[in-house]
Amino acid sequence: MDNTGAKAPVVRLTPDLNKIVEAILFVLKIARDRGKIVTQYDVVKTLFIADRRHLNEYGRPITFDNYYAMRHGPVPRNAYNLLKGDRLTVQATGAEPPWTSEPIPGSNARKFQANTVPSEEVFSPSEIEIIEESFTVVKSLGFGQIRRITHEDAAYVDAWEGGETGNGSYPMSLALLFDEPNAALAEDLEFLTQLDAAN
Repeated sequence: MDNTGAKAPVVRLTPDLNKIVEAILFVLKIARDRGKIVTQYDVVKTLFIADRRHLNEYGRPITFDNYYAMRHGPVPRNAYNLLKGDRLTVQATGAEPPWTSEPIPGSNARKFQANTVPSEEVFSPSEIEIIEESFTVVKSLGFGQIRRITHEDAAYVDAWEGGETGNGSYPMSLALLFDEPNAALAEDLEFLTQLDAAN
């Protein structure tokens, strides 16, 4: 457990990078199937809402990514790095990201498209359902409302230290992502991901 950068205890999950890649691909597939443009923001907010909901309904997140408080809200560290093309994170997956992006005219955002289909068998039925529903929420509410809602999340509020106009990246407490804060279960999840990574 690491308490750096947040008031509440912060655990470090050991994420499955391959599942994170598949989760990103799955969000891109949903967008394509529905005829929607999808940006980096749409992807990371979909994953946050999905992970948080699955954590509360089933006792575990979907991606097991570690979340950080950034200016525009909670961000899954590894998914964000993969979408940004971070060299070290990409190398850790063992392959180039199976998607492309291009600028959206008149915007600072980029739209993403998958180069392949996701391996949906890595997801449980509950994970598939919750990712799909989370994408619907993100696209229905839009940037402003999603930003407001995620900024009100207890784990985000606890971690954010950048002020109204500041930048930075601060680790969020998994324990506070539960509707009822649960440090014990957060520590159990940290241990389980370490065990899975070692096997």
